[in-house]
Amino acid sequence: MNKAIHRLQSTAVTPVSQRGVITTLTGVLILFMLGLMMFFAMRVGVFEQRVSTNEVRQKLAFHTAESGIQHAKEFFLANGPLLVSDQVDVLTNGADGWLADTADKRWQKCSEAGLDLALGHGTHPCFGESAVDQRGATYYYSFNNSTQLPLNTTGDTTGDIIQGSTEAVTVEALLCMLELDEDAAVPVQGCNTDRAIADGSYFMITILARGQADCDGGSCNAEALVSDQVANFGATGGGNSPQVPLTVKGSFPPSGTVEVAANPNAGGTGVPISLWMNNNPSCSSGEVFDPSSGSWATCEMHEWYGVDARPDDLLCTFGTCSCSQAEAMSYTDGNTTVMGIDLVLDDDFPCDLFQFYFGVPRSNYQSVKAYSKIISDCDSLGPDSFGIYWVSGPACHITAGTTIGSPDHPVLLISAASVTRFNGGAKFYGVLFITDVEDAEAEFQSIGTNTIYGSVINDAILGSYQGTFQVVWADNVAEKAGNSGGLGSVIGGWSDFHKDWE
Repeated sequence: MNKAIHRLQSTAVTPVSQRGVITTLTGVLILFMLGLMMFFAMRVGVFEQRVSTNEVRQKLAFHTAESGIQHAKEFFLANGPLLVSDQVDVLTNGADGWLADTADKRWQKCSEAGLDLALGHGTHPCFGESAVDQRGATYYYSFNNSTQLPLNTTGDTTGDIIQGSTEAVTVEALLCMLELDEDAAVPVQGCNTDRAIADGSYFMITILARGQADCDGGSCNAEALVSDQVANFGATGGGNSPQVPLTVKGSFPPSGTVEVAANPNAGGTGVPISLWMNNNPSCSSGEVFDPSSGSWATCEMHEWYGVDARPDDLLCTFGTCSCSQAEAMSYTDGNTTVMGIDLVLDDDFPCDLFQFYFGVPRSNYQSVKAYSKIISDCDSLGPDSFGIYWVSGPACHITAGTTIGSPDHPVLLISAASVTRFNGGAKFYGVLFITDVEDAEAEFQSIGTNTIYGSVINDAILGSYQGTFQVVWADNVAEKAGNSGGLGSVIGGWSDFHKDWE
């Protein structure tokens, strides 16, 4: 019986011992699985940290490249008169155009760079042109044996514009002188290095930026290649440029003497127009033209100069230039008034002259102001001035004897000042647009003999003239001033991928 009891006890104890082993094995298994989970979690965490770090480096490189592009745009905008000029001594300081065959030449032909433009690839900027067939018709920037743009304060290379950091950027550029055929279905025919075909009136610049991040001792762990395209534009891109020397929305003439040399073909071939005036009853008040007011005369351009051909520099160098009564088309002399076909009193004159010229309603004038160089007075304007200026404030006084702009680089001066005044002996090349969008009582005045070569559009009060105010039509000057001066991004021109530019 004792043996039977012993067997029963042995049998009863055995399951208890087995249950303890299972518990131990289960605990070990759980710990093992937890260890595996922690191991994989650590690996995932390290991997994500590395990915995040690489993303940060790449973003730093990308933003560094974008910064270089913005610096390049400002650099080109600041050198507007030189960009596509092939003339020597463009500025009064002796600076030459960047296409002039001098030591200052900065645009070199890709076709002469000794590259395989069709099949080659590499870091040379000419490979940054994605259209292979256009590479031979473009220029690349190169100066002082470097293709990098000098964007920093020292004027050396672009690598130092980011000071005291582990990022660096180099920026290069390509120039495309656009060949246009206005009669073609697609007017832009591509790039061309023949100045007789593409004269620089329209051009496009491709900016190539190589941004780098996490740099140490010349070695960088991240790189981004970004390109953007900018092209020149004018203020009248969406509007219309009156092809007449003088346009006025208010009364004309003021007191004083006015002489206007007409556009000989404004009304058609051989039909001159000197003055375009508002006679629209919907937007005029009272009599807009009082021929008995002041002393004025209009004449043909060659009559004003006294020679058959207009001088290249437009200046009067053949004695005293004026519209004499014997040669005038329209004039007033005491109680005698002669009105010729060159005076246009328009019943359909645009009530919003600002919108007519700029393509933007006067209520949205800020959009035009935004792309202009904003100045508080006109003291800084001179012969090296170029592009589009917007004057705000109480006064824009042009100092006596001042020359503003040049025939090749005219100025579009938009004056919203309360008083715009030209003082004796001033010469202005371009388009002068007087507007009352910021001051309803804005007024234009002239004291002494002042000459505008180009055109004047008066969208304000035409004030008193003390002396002789002269407006001489110059088609090339008026067109350049209205159709250039700005530099803006090309739609679809941005890219962050380059197949051949490595």
